[in-house]
Amino acid sequence: MAELTDAELDQMIKDIGLKRPRGGSELRPIAHGTFKGARQHRYRKEPLCEPCREAENAYTRERQRARRSRPGPDPS
Repeated sequence: MAELTDAELDQMIKDIGLKRPRGGSELRPIAHGTFKGARQHRYRKEPLCEPCREAENAYTRERQRARRSRPGPDPS
């Protein structure tokens, strides 16, 4: 079977009477340089770009710092 362009595929779907999946099947653009962007890379099983790696590391450092500064349980 010949490869179809996106426009041809859209037209064929319309002609047959099918509907596109709800919620969309296209991936959203990655929010580079953010923790969310790092999660998007990992979800797609892609290597992290440098800005996303730095954002993930900064987020992790902040979480660890916040956990260390929390008072522990009262021993009494």
